[in-house]
Amino acid sequence: FSTENKNNSLTCYHKLLHPKNHFDQHLRMMKKYLQLSIYSIILYCFAAGCSKSDSGGTTTPVIPPSTNFAAGADISWVTEKESAGVKFYNSAGTQTECMSLLKSLGMNTIRLRVWVNPTPSWNNTADVIAKAIRAKNLGMRVMIDFHYSDTWADPGSQAKPAAWV
Repeated sequence: FSTENKNNSLTCYHKLLHPKNHFDQHLRMMKKYLQLSIYSIILYCFAAGCSKSDSGGTTTPVIPPSTNFAAGADISWVTEKESAGVKFYNSAGTQTECMSLLKSLGMNTIRLRVWVNPTPSWNNTADVIAKAIRAKNLGMRVMIDFHYSDTWADPGSQAKPAAWV
């Protein structure tokens, strides 16, 4: 620093040692940039999520295009319900076979429970095979859940089948 111009030198020196004013200005700019970014993201999310539906307010489930994604349900009860007279209907009120209805809604997989010797015979081998064939004929995948029991089996209830005792 020049000794001849002490005031200017001291001012420059002061700014180098105390850059608070410059730092505060930079911090304010960063805050404004961050706020603008957050507002833009929020606006984008609202715009993307609030688009009008072309189907009169109802939406169809969107299943990812991957053929590996299993969109399905456990329908082990379907033959029992059908034998009791339960009917299934689509959103237009048209009676539809249950598995066809599920497929039309984007399902591609069903899960079936199989028991060793259930009473009544719902979910026995023959019943499960019949449901699996129906699903396969619709091009659906089938997952079999083996219950090594004559009835429900879960961590709290693991009764051995009567034939195994």
